[in-house]
Amino acid sequence: MATGSAPQQLSAPWFAPPSLRNVGACNHDVQFYADDAFLLDSLVAFVGKSLGLGGAAIIVATKVHRDGLSQRLEAGGIPLAAAIQHGRYIALDAGQTLAAFMKEGMPDKALFTRVVGDIVTWAAAHANQAKVAIFGEMVALLWQEGNAAAAIRLEQFWNELAETHSFSLLCGYPLAGFNREHHRDSFDKICSEHHVVIPAENYTAIVDGNERLRMIAYLQQAEQSLKSEAAERVRTKAQSEKIQNQNQELIEEVRKRENAEAELRRFTRRLLTARDEEQRRIASELHENTAQLLAALSMYFSVLHEEKESLSPRATAVVDNSRDVAQRLLKEVRKLSYLLHPPTLDDMGLGPALREYIAEFVEYSHTRVNLQVSEGLGRFARNVEIAIFRIVEEALSNANHSSSAEVTLRVSRAAAEVLVEIQDPGAGILGDKSARVNGRGAIGMVERARELGGALAIRSDSSGTVISVTLPVVSQTAVQNVSVSS
Repeated sequence: MATGSAPQQLSAPWFAPPSLRNVGACNHDVQFYADDAFLLDSLVAFVGKSLGLGGAAIIVATKVHRDGLSQRLEAGGIPLAAAIQHGRYIALDAGQTLAAFMKEGMPDKALFTRVVGDIVTWAAAHANQAKVAIFGEMVALLWQEGNAAAAIRLEQFWNELAETHSFSLLCGYPLAGFNREHHRDSFDKICSEHHVVIPAENYTAIVDGNERLRMIAYLQQAEQSLKSEAAERVRTKAQSEKIQNQNQELIEEVRKRENAEAELRRFTRRLLTARDEEQRRIASELHENTAQLLAALSMYFSVLHEEKESLSPRATAVVDNSRDVAQRLLKEVRKLSYLLHPPTLDDMGLGPALREYIAEFVEYSHTRVNLQVSEGLGRFARNVEIAIFRIVEEALSNANHSSSAEVTLRVSRAAAEVLVEIQDPGAGILGDKSARVNGRGAIGMVERARELGGALAIRSDSSGTVISVTLPVVSQTAVQNVSVSS
């Protein structure tokens, strides 16, 4: 950068116009590097030349680089101690110097001019009319902190300081810090603030012109490859986000359906419980009231029948017919009451209730049933006994549709569970479509088992159907004890 003028973008960044190398001109260059040793070797040539001409040097760097540079200078025969004593070699910590003029995350112009300007003025006064060589890493520290705007602003402050001071400034950046696509714009701005942009060692070490052209072609190909890969990543990311959104929508839909199914199951269970309670109430009403009235009516007709000698033939016939109708109606009401809720289930338990039901079922359905109830089955909680009875009732009702030769029903008790198996060797308990349409399929049985924490499995094939039910055992005595204690 010439004094008083903005830096120019050069067509060949590894060269600088000769006018910028003359004494009195200010130079502002940037060195990118991959290896610290290469940077230090470059600084030895840069600083050593200035000191050798009687000039001064200012090093604003990290401790590692300050120590490494001083060791190399002394090893190269530079009398560093004498230069320090005469004020011609000034080594400053980059972090501490930077903190001296930073305000709210950005460099302050007035503080920078006072702090850095005074240091440059001091060094120039001891440079014996030679140019002051400055190496700075403060901008690199800002970049490493992710503060690109501050780094670029500090580069601009150096250019503005060159309008009133004479020096040759070399900035150093580790190339590894520019490893993202979004760094490109800031990288370009940093380069534009310098006269000369010196590439990292893998390029500057090439001397032959053809090899440099080969390297340029290689870098162009690598850039094109990276651009293509970046575009592909953008497309892949967009597609991935689209798929993720679709997956999220599917997950939400599945969750809604699961919630709906769970609500449907809860509704079905409440409905089954309400139906059981209503059937129990109606059965009790029929047994306690309607059946008693019909029994009394039948007795009245029986009394009239005993007095038939005093009645006319027509009246006698009416009495006899009425008595038969009353008896049949009483029988049907008792049968209906039993089907709605067998009193034997409450009074004697599951085993006797199933035997009684099977006898009635065989009589009216003409389906043979082989009932096998294990000895010592005992009693269970009321809801468990009702669930098993209704599952058996549902399964046998569908077996009546399947023209089965013989249905086998097994009820047994293990240590902590009751096992029920219904085996139909015919067309299948669930083989008749009408059973499903009329609500006599598996839904009610499955929900009854789930409600009690049990499981129901259905296996159906050409050889028939097997329904297996497993329910946890809760004895009636235990339930009563819990009710009393609570």
